[in-house]
Amino acid sequence: MPTNLTGATIASTYDQLLHVDDGPTATEKTVYSGTGVATAMKVGTTSASVGNVQLIGNTIQAITGSLTLGASITFGSASNARTALGLGTMATQNSGAVAITGGTISGVTFSGSFSGLTLVESTTLATSNAAAGCNLNGTTLAADGTDTNISLNIMGKGTGSVLITKAGIVSGSINGTTLGAGSPSTVVATTIEAVTSIGYAGGSGGTVTQATSRTTGVTLNKITGEIVLFATTISGHDADEFTLTNSTIEANDVLILCIKSGCAAGTRKFYQVHVVAVSAGSCVISVGNIDNATIPSTGTDAPVIQFVVLKGVIT
Repeated sequence: MPTNLTGATIASTYDQLLHVDDGPTATEKTVYSGTGVATAMKVGTTSASVGNVQLIGNTIQAITGSLTLGASITFGSASNARTALGLGTMATQNSGAVAITGGTISGVTFSGSFSGLTLVESTTLATSNAAAGCNLNGTTLAADGTDTNISLNIMGKGTGSVLITKAGIVSGSINGTTLGAGSPSTVVATTIEAVTSIGYAGGSGGTVTQATSRTTGVTLNKITGEIVLFATTISGHDADEFTLTNSTIEANDVLILCIKSGCAAGTRKFYQVHVVAVSAGSCVISVGNIDNATIPSTGTDAPVIQFVVLKGVIT
């Protein structure tokens, strides 16, 4: 093509020239050949485009839809490439070592194991089991899914335990569980009802034997137990008293007593056993005879008294 398009040369080469009718404007205009054939290029005062690719300043973009890149594009530097493609620092990380410090993740399925997980902030976390899933929503962890007979199981591994430092159980039941098995515990409730039994567990009680006489004191520091009385008789309409020293007794407690054994069948109905005084650390027990005659009439009896201590208050 000639380098100087002047004079007659223009006339002989005008078909090689490109032109824009009336010059470019803010709206891109089609570029025509010298013979009036429209080319693929459009030119405006601030942009130019070929087909669907538009150049505006330093920006290359698709006019409509998406932009398909060719086999080789040079951006000058990796940083420029990430900027041009709209990529952040995530693009520099390997798939096996990705750190996410901000933003959101939605519509993602997680699998495998997690380590170093210290905080998960989410409105809802749920398992993928449609029939028997588990759902964490706010402060509520509940069994989820389509099966309405699913229970929620929280279990430790091996011999490990699930420790709940503060729990309120408002309904349901606790089955097969020993409360306070490791150490004494306190259960505070408005109403406690037992279906089968209520009382003290094995290891709570003890035994003591009275020596010398029916007025000799005994010591047994157990919340429940038995006292084997001294073998003797009781005169008609008489009673003996002795002191039970017991560190589990408090001043406002109530003791329940009964004769367990040790009395002859013909005279045991005349015995009376009850507590006549209670103080912190001890109580006084009376063993009486409501018959007119001495019991037993021959020989001696060694009644065995069973007792339990019930905690009481006056305020």
